[in-house]
Amino acid sequence: MRKYAIIILILLFFTSNRAAKAQTPSLIICKGSSVNYKEFNEPGSLPSVAWAWKFQGATPATSTDREPQNINYPDTGLFQTECTSTFNNGTTSTKSVYVLVIWSAPEPIPIRDTTLCNPAISITLNAGNNHRGWSYHWTSTDVDLSALDTNNRTLTIQKAGTYSVKVYSKCAITSKTIRVKLGELPKVNLGKDQFVCRNTAVLLDAGSGAGYTYKWLPNNETSQSINATTAGIYTATVTSSDGCSANDEIALIDSCPPIVHIPNAFTPNQSSPNDVYRPYLEGFVGMKMRIFNRWGEKVYETADINSGWDGYYQGDPAPEGVYVCLIELMGNNGFRQIHKTDISLIR
Repeated sequence: MRKYAIIILILLFFTSNRAAKAQTPSLIICKGSSVNYKEFNEPGSLPSVAWAWKFQGATPATSTDREPQNINYPDTGLFQTECTSTFNNGTTSTKSVYVLVIWSAPEPIPIRDTTLCNPAISITLNAGNNHRGWSYHWTSTDVDLSALDTNNRTLTIQKAGTYSVKVYSKCAITSKTIRVKLGELPKVNLGKDQFVCRNTAVLLDAGSGAGYTYKWLPNNETSQSINATTAGIYTATVTSSDGCSANDEIALIDSCPPIVHIPNAFTPNQSSPNDVYRPYLEGFVGMKMRIFNRWGEKVYETADINSGWDGYYQGDPAPEGVYVCLIELMGNNGFRQIHKTDISLIR
């Protein structure tokens, strides 16, 4: 069914200044609605015999009818309607009014249920539908809202609770209710830093909870508890079913002195043992080893603490002889050691 509005234009003489000030809408209609215009003379005035209408923003844009019908407004905005009436004595009078066309269909309200992990809440809810002529009203069953805040398009909240907003105009109405809640924030306590001796396992527990998930560093375990077998810093991040995360870390400090044994010979003859040259290490976290031949050429280098030289150089077996080995070590205690020794390659 088409929507219509009737506006009565009373023909009066207006100066251009008065017409310029007359921008308060005489009629508010919905986008896509139509208006039936009707012209009346003032009592005792001369009868009008001709009419010239101009409809800004409307279809049709003009008319010469005394009472134009079905003037449609397809777009929103504030539009001027002007009518010039000619009287039987040849004089004319022009009357202007303004028609405000407002948005007719509500848009989805963008607020949604929200879980917050920080109890220091300060978020702004936005009802959307930012159109001229629309109104807003916020309510809450859990929180007392300031009267100054409840009629704005946005609402800043600082407490968890249930919030509702009603968005309306003369064209439509829509509403939405959401819940803002505080999620469960896990409590993670790995205890105080501990002194340990290498190869001694320490049980670390991040705490239990319904729906909890876990991630440990540095090894990315996903269980509630782990056995830490080496010194270092361990971090547990625990996430609740609400998506809230907390973490804690603990340092396991190696209190035992590091041990290093650097051999002076090896036999890379594909017959164990001693096929690979590597130092025996305990309590070290890093190593850089370089080996040089008697001419000072570097024949091998590694930064992997678990690797060693297999006796090959540039794809071929290195010749028997004496080589120089330079080893830099980093201990669990943070101290750096440098060792230099001659090694014999025996085939």
